[in-house]
Amino acid sequence: MKGKKTRIGLLLLSAALLMTSLVGCGQNNPSVLKLPDATDVPESQSQATMAPLTALGDRTCRVGQETIPESTLFSFILQEETFDPLMGLTLKLTSTNKSNVRDFVVSLNYLSVNGYMQDGGYEVRVPAGQTMLGEILIPADVLRSAGVSSVDELILYPLIYDDSVPMGQGDVVDGAFSFYPTGQSKGNVVYPIRQRSTTEQTFFDNGFGTLIVLGAGLNEQGELAVNCYLENKTDRFLSFAWSDVTVNNAPVNTTAESVVAPGMRRYVTVPFTGFPENPSELSFKVSATPLSSTGAELSPLMEQRGVYRFAVTESTPADPDDPGDGDGGYTEGGDIVAATPADMATPAPTTIVYTSPTTAQKKNAKKGYVNADKVNMRAGPGTTYKTVGKKVAENSTATLYELQDGWWFLKCNGHYGYIKSNYITQGKPKATPVAEDAVEGDGKSLEGTVTTKSIAALRKEADKESKCLKELSDGTKVSVHYKTKGKDGESWYYVSYGKSKGYIRTSLVKVKGKVPSK
Repeated sequence: MKGKKTRIGLLLLSAALLMTSLVGCGQNNPSVLKLPDATDVPESQSQATMAPLTALGDRTCRVGQETIPESTLFSFILQEETFDPLMGLTLKLTSTNKSNVRDFVVSLNYLSVNGYMQDGGYEVRVPAGQTMLGEILIPADVLRSAGVSSVDELILYPLIYDDSVPMGQGDVVDGAFSFYPTGQSKGNVVYPIRQRSTTEQTFFDNGFGTLIVLGAGLNEQGELAVNCYLENKTDRFLSFAWSDVTVNNAPVNTTAESVVAPGMRRYVTVPFTGFPENPSELSFKVSATPLSSTGAELSPLMEQRGVYRFAVTESTPADPDDPGDGDGGYTEGGDIVAATPADMATPAPTTIVYTSPTTAQKKNAKKGYVNADKVNMRAGPGTTYKTVGKKVAENSTATLYELQDGWWFLKCNGHYGYIKSNYITQGKPKATPVAEDAVEGDGKSLEGTVTTKSIAALRKEADKESKCLKELSDGTKVSVHYKTKGKDGESWYYVSYGKSKGYIRTSLVKVKGKVPSK
């Protein structure tokens, strides 16, 4: 990110309002997941001596209209928008500082075209009482890669602040300002379908976001360039950051980071330098972290490790009079050299292993049950993970959180873990299992205590002449199911003791509560 990196987090003041312009913006728009605010730290109070600006949130504007008319301190205008299929998208901006004493910074690092994020790379300081003109150019080839052939929807994310005032003191104007140059309405813009690649590999695609590696190769600067597709399915700005990168098992330094707005998508090229010759395997970790509204450090929503294996396709130099290095090197001055996946028989890990559900997963949980007997629950989505707890019995109920690669992350029998999806059925079981110490139709069992001066016999039948199954001593705890009349005319309790079930004289058992008769 450019400029004041920590300031970008303040864009989240308008994230919730931004959703009113994103939800329903075309049939391809994803559903947006609402994230909890518990991880944010409270903002400080505004200084009494400073007249704060106002966070205005989402609004729809016309080109040439003042986008922040309420502010007495600043105005920011998209003066002109021009789209040329050969040149690209040109935006001309006017920023006017109405204050006589305060300098402000205008930052427009991000914007979106037809639902795809682009880098604005614009930041300018506007001294007190002055007007500054600016221009942003999004090249045509960048827009074409996102499938943009006409600019139907343009959303700007300007951030205007006084950097002499501490963070969170009410000095920020930010918002999502939408423009519809071709006359489309907010709900009728159709986002371009993702451009697919024969070399792509999905590393995660869940309720929070998507990361797909589209391909890898060497660019004209000699860097290993990795093309990726990112999607943010939450209502917060997410920062996708790469770390622990190795190429052919050799560590590579990188600080690659890409920010994606709520509900938006983007294509990014991640460059890596200092890698071994003949690269063929990229190992990495990507974390997706929401940006705080106050610049506070937040924990990642997820961290995913993965491996992308590829074979770089060599090409001869484009100019026959320039043989290059003579060893069949890569073409200079062109696009990224094509790459093809290799050794895909051993796929990279593509899922996140959860040990406990997130707030969002709890909110969207479903009910289900196990449809087979003696099913293993595992610590991760695969048979290579260790088992959790005992084997799960048929008809055991479960709370279902997320389906990943054919495995449900769930809670069952008091444990969190994973069970293969073909062993799980959503909804309630058709029949409630009978408890081990219960007898069908016997009513509710009660706890009883054997009271005897010597030994009490647990008999097979309600008859003192029946076979003795167990000898129970004074104080033994049993489960009493019902009372019945024995063949000898005496009253007997039908009880359970461990795995044994039988009859015991009622005079030998003390029970709290009324025992049903049968």
